Amino acid sequence: MQKSQKIRLALILAALLTAAGLTRPAQAQSMSPPAAAPPETGVQLFAGKCASCHNADGSGGMSFGSVKSADLRAPGLEQTYKTDALLLRAILDGKDETGQPLHAPMPVWRGQLSTASAQAIVAYLHTLHS
Repeated sequence: MQKSQKIRLALILAALLTAAGLTRPAQAQSMSPPAAAPPETGVQLFAGKCASCHNADGSGGMSFGSVKSADLRAPGLEQTYKTDALLLRAILDGKDETGQPLHAPMPVWRGQLSTASAQAIVAYLHTLHS
């Protein structure tokens, strides 16, 4: 392979790695704090990801066979899920307050939603009241 071909190949490889975000060391990637989501993002994410099953007001009650979607409004939500960490686990991992899987209609959002996005949804849930 000629020197000019090697240089061209190296430049193409560097461009591809940069575009894929693979040029930073793994340690730097894992140590970067997640960007904080603006407050309106929780409303937008809830509308786009949650309202189709839990209704726009969070009241739930939609039937999926023998299962009904949960009412996500306060005070019931805080009585069941005592901490934000438990709410995040429910959203991201599909686990209830005891760590058991939620009913099948509830998707597992990990890998589809970032932790910051799930936190924005949780912040929005705290504004909903029955």
